[in-house]
Amino acid sequence: MLAPVAVSPPSPDRQRARRAGVHVGIGVKLAAATVAVLTSVTILVANHVIQKTRDDLVSAKANAAAMMADLLAGALTAPLDFGDRDAAQSDLDELRSNRALIGAVAWGSDAEPVARVGQPPEGLSAFTARGAENQVLEREIRVARPVLRDDGRRLGTLVLVLSLEPENAAFAAARRDILEYAAIVGAMTAFLLLAFARWQIVRPLSRLVHAARRLGEGDRTVRVNVGTSDELGRLADVFNGMSAAILEREGKLEMATKSLRELFDNMREAIVAFGPDGRLGSEASRQARQIFGDRAEAGHHVAELLYGGGPLCVESQALRQWIDVAFDAELDDFPELAELAPREAWIERAPGDRRFLRLEFCPIASGRKIARIMLLATDETALRRLEESVRTKDEEHARQIAAMRRLVAGGGQVFVRFIEVSRERLARCSELLQGGGQRGPAEPAEIDELLQLLHTMKGEARSFDLERLADEIMTLEGELAVGKARARSEGGLSVEGSSASFRSRLERVAEELTRAQETFVDASPVGRVVLDQITVRRTDVARLDELVGGQDGEAAEIVRRLGARPFGEVLASLAERVPRWAEKEGKRARVEIDGREVAIPSDLARVLPGVIIHLARNAIAHGIERPDARARTGKPEIGVIRATCIEDRPLPTIVVEDDGQGIDFNALAATAGVDPSDLREARELLFAPGVSTMGDVSDLAGRGIGLSAARADLLSIGWLIEVDTSRKTGTAFVIRPHAQAVPRRNGE
Repeated sequence: MLAPVAVSPPSPDRQRARRAGVHVGIGVKLAAATVAVLTSVTILVANHVIQKTRDDLVSAKANAAAMMADLLAGALTAPLDFGDRDAAQSDLDELRSNRALIGAVAWGSDAEPVARVGQPPEGLSAFTARGAENQVLEREIRVARPVLRDDGRRLGTLVLVLSLEPENAAFAAARRDILEYAAIVGAMTAFLLLAFARWQIVRPLSRLVHAARRLGEGDRTVRVNVGTSDELGRLADVFNGMSAAILEREGKLEMATKSLRELFDNMREAIVAFGPDGRLGSEASRQARQIFGDRAEAGHHVAELLYGGGPLCVESQALRQWIDVAFDAELDDFPELAELAPREAWIERAPGDRRFLRLEFCPIASGRKIARIMLLATDETALRRLEESVRTKDEEHARQIAAMRRLVAGGGQVFVRFIEVSRERLARCSELLQGGGQRGPAEPAEIDELLQLLHTMKGEARSFDLERLADEIMTLEGELAVGKARARSEGGLSVEGSSASFRSRLERVAEELTRAQETFVDASPVGRVVLDQITVRRTDVARLDELVGGQDGEAAEIVRRLGARPFGEVLASLAERVPRWAEKEGKRARVEIDGREVAIPSDLARVLPGVIIHLARNAIAHGIERPDARARTGKPEIGVIRATCIEDRPLPTIVVEDDGQGIDFNALAATAGVDPSDLREARELLFAPGVSTMGDVSDLAGRGIGLSAARADLLSIGWLIEVDTSRKTGTAFVIRPHAQAVPRRNGE
């Protein structure tokens, strides 16, 4: 069997090429066809008439010759019967008067000529043997008749040969007349038919062609009025309907195109489209023209659009190869190929004007093939610069935090002193600027003092890695130096004219100083308390506590405050340890500390770090779920352990809580073998030594010792730890002085 072969229709270009020869109108074609048909019909009819005319002439001559032969054969009966050759010759001689006679021969019974007239042609003997017969040739007629007696005995044969020249001459004249008449009739008929065809067919078709041409040129108001009800009239009606439909459809299409163009122009993306050769089409959004300029015009290669490089540009070569592969692939394979396309590009519109573009390639399909590819380029220059700025600021902030932590670790009093002295210097600078403005031009000594104060502050800021503060001071220094140089030529610095600029710059210096102070506070585990701390010897504080121990009064209270530590300082190392502990267990967790500035009594500060470490490790081991389990319950993947210090009188209350799965008191009671309905005993099991719900012992928990050790440490200094059973989710432990413990209710 033969496989079917798909034959694609000829393209419009090939059709136009075929029609590019000599233009032949339908009227000419119709005229040629009409003339050809009429000529053929005329020729056929004329031939038929001419042939019939000749046949009639020949037939009349043959009939006359046959009658003559019959009469002469009867007259020759007696001479041939009696052998009278002279009588036979005499009968034949009577034919000499007939000008059409070519010759006549009478044969006897012995096949010998008896009489002869004229010049009969040779070879008549064979013709006479066949009996009576008429033979019509081109130029003559031969008639043979037997000569018979009355009894039927054959006495001989008579042959007459007559010329057809007169008939042929008459036939030629008749044929000429017939052809002339037929030509006249055919020409008149063709003229009438052509006139009718031109009036009824060609002219309406010409109107339709002219209207179609005008419609193609953009005239959407063209109409055709044929004025007939035949096929051409119906064709005109269909054309008018088609023109109206095109007008309506193009109106809708124009509106849709306009809306789409407005949509494209209002989109953030620069949108262009290109074909298999990589050349851009005429479709380009306003953003594309703004970003790429002249390179977004039709005909440019998309590689030139993005990279603008020559043939040696690596990115340009890679994109060209990708385009070749993409257009050869199937539509279903494009998502995989899109992963290989460039995702971003930097373009330089002008020297120093670089733009960062995020690229996305989308296919435009035709069937199962990719006809064109649309490029969407998003200008993310501002975002990239913002990211770089944020990254730079974050790095600078991280450097400052690290520097501040080093200061805190080594004693922050030096930095605190720097803040205090710098504020005093700023106040003096402001006083000098205000004084100069009130008195008139500033004195050179005042300008020198301003520069000295600022220069000292700048040097100290550099020593603490406060680069932004140092830069602001240096800018103010530069402005004052310019003013000082001008003052030398003008007899003094006029602060009044530059006061706004100097004060604005001085305010920026003050803002940067405040920002540095807040960064230092954020880096400190004790918060803002760090600004009010000094370093003293612990043995001196312990000795003071012994001297005033058991006493009341302001001095004793001050000694107790000196021995107390900020809550944040006690838990300083916990923020870094908790994420590492959770990571070992395949979990994620972080610590939040509230009330960092609340003072913790010295005895509690001594045992509290170990207690909270036990609670945090238990929260990770028993409470915080793994990230996938937390995600299934709608919780964030990172668990939170929150330590809060509430400032109460006379002593604070501490709450350590987590957002994990809570305590399963039933499982705890089953492990210890007690009645789970006894809430008090089940709650106390948490602090019982050797009781744990973990099946395996881990690095964090599992031996049932942590909470027991925490309670023992707290009880040794008069503090109590309890679990808050009122919470629906998570677990919370409350640490308070033993005297403030919540009374039991309902027999607990």
